[in-house]
Amino acid sequence: MPLLVLARHAHTIPAAEAGTDDFDRPLSDAGQAQARRMGEHLASLAPAIDTVIASSAVRTVATAEAIASGLGAAPAAVVKDPSLYSGWVDAWADAMAAIPADAAGAVIVGHEPTVSAVVAHVTDGGASGQVPRFPPSSIAVFRLESWDDLNAPHVAGAGRPELIRHFKE
Repeated sequence: MPLLVLARHAHTIPAAEAGTDDFDRPLSDAGQAQARRMGEHLASLAPAIDTVIASSAVRTVATAEAIASGLGAAPAAVVKDPSLYSGWVDAWADAMAAIPADAAGAVIVGHEPTVSAVVAHVTDGGASGQVPRFPPSSIAVFRLESWDDLNAPHVAGAGRPELIRHFKE
């Protein structure tokens, strides 16, 4: 039973303060610590998470690399997906479809408000109006029967992956 983790990047330095544009915003010192703790927390879950995908923005890549390190993987193992930076649910669906079929678990790191929308889509399509808000370094963990659960048509909540944990660092 694979795990899917949807995550928002850790705390960042505001663009004006960093002297850069939004895409190149770095993590703050607190954000670097949050990202390390995210990786440590995810390493405690079973089965192992062996796939890490991130938006190509600086802050999401830094978060994903810290998570990968916490999982015992090389930061270079992070797959950078440029479509996740400004993409919406469909870009995330494409990223989820690209997860290797034999992956034990995967984490995808991105931005708000998209993370919330994707969590709502994966659970019940947002029909309940219960779209969670994701502060920096939040995660949603789903246990799936198989990766096919993400691609199968769903009817009235049947067969949808169940949100087993919503964690705010």
